[in-house]
Amino acid sequence: MGRSTTPTFRAEVKCTNWNFSMFSWDCKIYGRPTQENVDRYRDKMNKSFQPGGSNYHVSKNRGMVPHISEVNVIRQAGGAIVATSKAPSFEVV
Repeated sequence: MGRSTTPTFRAEVKCTNWNFSMFSWDCKIYGRPTQENVDRYRDKMNKSFQPGGSNYHVSKNRGMVPHISEVNVIRQAGGAIVATSKAPSFEVV
């Protein structure tokens, strides 16, 4: 059996169309949790919900296009927010 480890960072994603989700922020995939990388993640995820994107099936099943309004990357030990990305009050999708 393997061993269980706690990831260093977690991401909390808030969408305008549904509540909220959490997942582990993998620095090998997404890069260090900097403002630039978190902004890039939010932009790429929002584009993936559009027709032709990898998550378009989610939009089709819900009957609307989800939009990520905020992403916070949090250090698991201590709970400090290390990077955040918020959508502007008006954002053209």
